[in-house]
Formats: sequence, structure tokens, C-alpha cells
Amino acid sequence: MSKLTSHIFNTAEVKYIEHEYAKQHNGHCYDLMEKAGRSAYSNIMKRFPRIKEVWIFCGKGNNGGDGYVVASCFLKKGISHRVFAVGLPKPGTEAGTAYQFYLASGGHVESEFPRQTQQRPDVIVDALLGTGISSAPREPVNDWILFINRCHCFCVAIDVPSGVAADSGNVPGDCVKADLTVCMLSLKPGLFTGAAVDYVGEIIFESLDVDCSKYYGRLNGMEGVSELPILLRDYDDIKEDLPIRERSSNKGDNGKVLIIGGSKGMGGAAIISGLGALRSGAGLVKVALDNVNISALNAVCPELMSVDLNDREALERAIEWAEIIAIGPGLSQNANAQRVLALVESSDKYAVYDADALNLIAKSAKNGVIYSDYRIMTPHPGEAARLLDVSVDTINQNRLDSARLLQQRFGGIVLLKGAGTVICNGKRLSIINEGSPAMATGGMGDLLTGITASLLSRGLTPYQATVCAACVHGRAGFLAGKDGGIIGTLPTDLIPYIRKLVNQDLYE
Repeated sequence: MSKLTSHIFNTAEVKYIEHEYAKQHNGHCYDLMEKAGRSAYSNIMKRFPRIKEVWIFCGKGNNGGDGYVVASCFLKKGISHRVFAVGLPKPGTEAGTAYQFYLASGGHVESEFPRQTQQRPDVIVDALLGTGISSAPREPVNDWILFINRCHCFCVAIDVPSGVAADSGNVPGDCVKADLTVCMLSLKPGLFTGAAVDYVGEIIFESLDVDCSKYYGRLNGMEGVSELPILLRDYDDIKEDLPIRERSSNKGDNGKVLIIGGSKGMGGAAIISGLGALRSGAGLVKVALDNVNISALNAVCPELMSVDLNDREALERAIEWAEIIAIGPGLSQNANAQRVLALVESSDKYAVYDADALNLIAKSAKNGVIYSDYRIMTPHPGEAARLLDVSVDTINQNRLDSARLLQQRFGGIVLLKGAGTVICNGKRLSIINEGSPAMATGGMGDLLTGITASLLSRGLTPYQATVCAACVHGRAGFLAGKDGGIIGTLPTDLIPYIRKLVNQDLYE
């Protein structure tokens, strides 16, 4: 898949860009619609040069107009096709113009469901709804969506699959399950996060010869526009930012990290974090954990130094020694854990917060939030819901807004884990276009915590360290799943890939 552009715009921003384009092109955007339709047609033909039949499902809006342009291309080429209209475009609109052109060229439009006994096409084109939805599709559109999915044909969605909320990635009802989404003019944030990732398939971006990047960061604050600019990031974007080691460096020059967690029965979480920190380049790593887990730590990785979690003086010395702290993996929520968290909160050290550290903060937040710029918080949706005192569904319905609200309330940097990780530092939002369902296993977040602390200790800024850690972690998960299988991948299976990824010269 070709590299996608980094800049993302929501639907209100795209409408503004289209308005600016129209002012320079006789007051309309019909040529953009033509370019969009031809781009979708071209991508279909590249994949299916011997295509024999295509079915095109068109709504009554601009997305349907794109579909009629696609139909005109197939008509001109003499390729068998059928067009199903779910409502007709209004006369005088750009979609209406595309519809009338198709009819005038000899095209034919149907409005009834095809018979189940008829032969299925090679390709289906979804041009039903486009980017404008925020609620579940209503009849009759949802019936057509269900029909498309029952066909089990290769499906190409124009701009976004019908049923995906383009700004949030929420899927509030029935949704077309596309194999390929050809995104027009600008990438939409909802394609890369939330439930939408199960519906978009492969994503191809077509700029339509419009440079949207010149608007990036200029439109925020306008009505309906995202409050913060949005970037799409992956490993290829950040690999040059990863820290290198000078030939003269020693272990003390490459970061001192303290991992705090590992209560009774949960030692593995802290050990995994420690491994993540070491394998991503930290020079020295100490792990504070319950003394019953120290022998396991020494057996798994003798390079990790241990501190007794219940020895206050030893823990205070370790906090003073560390440059960066990570707290939470396997910590528990007992009275001692609360005391340990208070020690970290009272220090002047930058800290990565995960797991039970976040749960303890959520409890204390009910008595007033302590805002801090020295935090990197890495909640999964359940922890995020507790921090904001809302449901998990509320978090997942708009992951971008959830990350922004968490950052506003608690400060520092927020990394909201899940499908399409979202990072917010109060100035921008980043969506991480990495990862794999292979990572849906306990301990993956602990590994990320260690990587984040390590990269922060090695001199990256907090925002750089968080983005780089998420990209390395996600790419490692993808590679481990690709090589070993999606099911059964463990956090420790990622470690060889992490080591290669942080050594840029070893990874191609």
C-alpha cells in the first residue's frame, strides 16, 4: 500500500476547502466530483483489469454523484454494469448533473433489489451515504447496506463506507463492509480509529489535484471544525526521530528508568514493562515490585535491577535515581499502592501512568483533579471511562474527543489505546496508523508503557516519545502477527521486532 498523507481534515474542514475551491472555479465543484468518480473507476480497473460486471449503489447526495460518474466511466468503456438508485439527486445539484449525464449517455437506473437468483458481480461500488452521517442509517438505506453485505462481493467504498461516521469512526448502525475505500480530497479521521477499522478495508487516498495541506492548522476553531489539528502517524514517519547512540556513550548516558508495579500475583506486568524499556534502548532499568516477584524478575531478565515495592526508603532512593518513572503495571489499588502513587506525584520527575495508577487517579479525581504537565497517561477505553466518569461506549463513540477531554482535564499527554490509538498533547491530535488484532492480549499495554518511558529517558520530548513508542509498538505487533499468526501472539513475542525497529539501520 502506498504511503498515506499525514494531514487529516474533518467534514466541516473539507466543506470549507470545497467552498474555497468553488470560489476559484465558477462557483461549483462538479469537476471535483468528476475527478473523484474517475479516480474510483481507475482504482477498480487497476485491481480488476478483466472485470466483467460491476454493480453501483448510489444515494441521492454527492456520494451518489460520485457513483454516477463511476457508472458513466463503465458505460463509456462498454463494461456490463447495473446502477441502483436509493433516492434521486435534486435537479440542479452537482449530483443531479452527474445523474443526468449518465442517463443522457444511455445509462439505465434501477430502484428495486436484484433477484437473489441472479449472478453476482465482480465488484460492488458503495456510493450511498458518504461523509455526512452521525446516526444510524434509516430505511431504505439500511436495507440496501444489508443487501450489499449479503452479496459477499469485493466492495469498493467511495470516500467512506456507508454507515461510518467520518469524523469519529463510530458505527452507529448498519454499515457497508468494504474491501477497499478510496478516500477523496482529504483523509477523514474516522477511517483510522474506533469501530470503523473493521469496515474500511484497504485505504487509498486521492487528492484530486487539490493541496489540502496548506489549510492544515488554519481552520481550527471555526464552527464545526475540530478544535485541534489532526495528524496520521506511522513508523515510517517517526523512524528518523528515534534516538541514536554515540560511540562514546555508556549505560548512564542512555536513560535511567524506574518501573513501579508488580504487586502479588501481578509481577509479570512490571517485568514486561521492564523488558520493553531495556529492549527499546534504556541504559539502566530498575523495577519496583513485591519481593515475592523478585526471583521471577531475576530469572526472566537478570539485566533488570529490582527494588522492594514495600520498602519506602528504597523506593524513595529509586525515585531519586530515576530520570523517568513508569507507574501502574500490576500495581494494584490497595493502601500501599496509594502511598506509592503519592510519592511519584510529589516528585519532580516525568512519569508514564498506566493500569492501576490510572484507576487510582480516577478514584481521587472524584475529590478534585490534580492537573499536571508531567504526566503521560496511557488508558485503554475502560480506564478512560473511569477517568471521565462515563461509559466505555461513550469513549469509543468518539475516541478523538475522549482523548482531548482527558488531556484538558488531567494535563500532560494522553495516549488512548485501542483500534487506532489517539494521542493528544493539548495542541494537536495524532492517530497512530499501526497495530494488529494480534495485540489483543493481556500485557501489551505494559510493554508500551516500558517503551514510552525508555524513549522519554533517551532524550525525546514527551510528545515525540509517546508517538514514537506507539508507532514502534504497533509496527512490532503487526510484524509479530504477520510472521507468527494473529492468534496466540504474546507481548514478549514483540520484543525481537522492537529491538530491530529502534535500530533503524536493521529494519527495512
